[in-house]
Parts: sequence; structure tokens; C-alpha cells
Amino acid sequence: MNGNPTLVDANKDRIRCREVQTVEDDTVLTVTGDSVSSSHHQFGFGVGPGCPMTSFDDRGMPGNNGVYSYARRYFDMNGSIVDYDNYARTGYGTGDIITGRAGPDACGNAWARVASPLGLATARIAKAKSDGHNAYHATTGGVNNTNWTTVLTRLTMCRALEFAAETLNPYGVFRFEWAAVGGKGGIVTNGGGCNFWLDLPVGEDYYINVGVPRYDGPAQYAGITADATAIVNSLLAAGADKVVWMLYYDITPANVDIGQYAWAKLRSWLPTGTHSYLPAAPVSTLQPLIDPLWVGTVRGVISDVNWAVQLGVPFDPAVRVAFPPPFTPGDIQVTAEGGSPHPSPSGQDKLANTLAGVLNGI
Repeated sequence: MNGNPTLVDANKDRIRCREVQTVEDDTVLTVTGDSVSSSHHQFGFGVGPGCPMTSFDDRGMPGNNGVYSYARRYFDMNGSIVDYDNYARTGYGTGDIITGRAGPDACGNAWARVASPLGLATARIAKAKSDGHNAYHATTGGVNNTNWTTVLTRLTMCRALEFAAETLNPYGVFRFEWAAVGGKGGIVTNGGGCNFWLDLPVGEDYYINVGVPRYDGPAQYAGITADATAIVNSLLAAGADKVVWMLYYDITPANVDIGQYAWAKLRSWLPTGTHSYLPAAPVSTLQPLIDPLWVGTVRGVISDVNWAVQLGVPFDPAVRVAFPPPFTPGDIQVTAEGGSPHPSPSGQDKLANTLAGVLNGI
């Protein structure tokens, strides 16, 4: 990389490479974005900081598995790609793509690079072009500009506590209630919370409250639009031949193993001496991640974020937005926290096929 510090650091995020065969036909693929591109793959029900039971690639950063990503699957499909470099990080918003992030990502990993994700990508694209290669770029981004991830995580916690009170309650000592204006049906974008009690027959009772913040997306959409324009224009200025912005898919088909998650979450929250009030082993029970009461609202949130991106992506022959493929429950992970609603292997395959189709059409 000619000793250039930015290019040296860009090479640290190389996930796959091939021997150069013919310069004219060879392509460098760079990727930026958030946990969809990074990608976040949770294989168990670890709860707590640092994303326990979450996979990683050779870089050793949980929540960022470039080998699992749709981009690596596209690399496998396209034999002309000589380098695939993934600068996406779990939890990153569009501003983080542009300027970098001083603090850790959503799983506690430091950025630890001399330039931002966009800075690394544009440097790598410019180098590819100077070497006579084609340069393709794919990205996701926008949802982490909002507090949607926090809203959804807290809602899932409340769903788990509700399930525990109804199902993991052999001694009848658990109670639960929704605390929101409009009740359970109005909590998604308006905010609120839920309350859980362990009412012991003798001794101290225990109380858990989970707060759900009001969704702040409408205040962030203009920033998403402006950032999308800046990101794409920077990629084009660096010489990118093809740029694809992957829009967000419908997460309402997602299931979550609410039984295992509720059991793991309560064991992490309740004092050890009270664990005997839980069943001896987790009860595996799949339920919709998105309560039927919330489906319309959640689809509206995803649609609004996608529209904010579309408004910002410039009209250019080299640029496309990729409309998401339809997902079924099997295309989405069932673990929590951090797994659902991220894609499962079949979901990543669908995204790879979508990316391939759009790139072939440019």
C-alpha cells in the first residue's frame, strides 16, 4: 500500500482477496454501513455488555463478521473481485461513516483506524482505479441516526418480561404491566415502559422497570438525507464505478425465541437467590418479534428511514438504491439481544442476490 497510513489501515479490513488474473476484468469491492453490512450475527442468548455469544471474523470484533455478511457472499458469487474490504461497524450511523467515531461501536469495539470508514473506502477506491481495477461499493445506513435500535431493544425486553410473567411463572410470583399512554398498542413511537414484579411470599420483593424512549426518527430524517448525498458524492469523486445503497428490509416477519431470552434476561437481572423461582431450564418458544399490534407502525418506521435515504442518494448512472427482497421468518435470526432482526444465513443470501442483481443492472 506504498506506506500511505490510510491505505495501510484500509487493508486491515480486507476480508477476502484473490490473485489478480487480468487487470481489465478485476474489481475491488468496498463496503461501509452498520450492523446489516458488518454483519451482526448472534448465535446464543448472552446478555450484557460486549455482545456475548456474537460471532466475529479474523479481526476479533464481536458484532462485525465480514465473512458472514451478504458482501462476502457476493464476493463468492463474483469471481472477478480481487479484494473485498468491509469498513462497516455495528451501530454506526451515516455520520459515523463520514467522520468516524470517537467511542466504541455497539459491541464495545474501538474504531482504531487513522481515517473514517468513508475515508478508508475512498482511499481504497482511488488506489483501485490507479491500479486499473474496477471499483464497486455497497453500503447501508440511516437507522442508527435514530434511536430505533434502543426502542426495539427495550420493547423486546418488555415482551420478554410479559412472557415470563405469563409462562415462566411456576410459583405464581411474577406480575407484569405495560406503562404507556395508549397502553401496549401506543408504545412503539410514543414511548413509555413496562413494570415487572417478583412478589415473594416471605422477604423482600423485587421490581424491574424498563423505559422505552419516544422514537426520535422524524427529527433525524433530514440529516440522513444530507449524509446520504455526501457519502455517495464522495465515493463517486474517488472514482467508484458502481455504488449501491442497500435499503432496509421489513423486519415484521421476524420471530424471536422469547422463552430462552426471557429466562436468560431474568437470570441476569434478578439476584442469584431468587433464580429458584424460574424454571430449571429455558423454555424455547418462538413468537413474533413485532407484536401484531405494532406491525403497521414498525413498517412505517422502516419505510420512513428508507425514504430519507432515497431522497439523498444522487441521480447518477453509476448509482442505485437496492430495494430489499421480501423476508420470511426463516431469513431473520431468532436470538436476542442483538440477533433478531438481523439476517440469518438465508437472509444474507437474499441480500447478496439483490446486490448482484442491482450491480449487474448498472
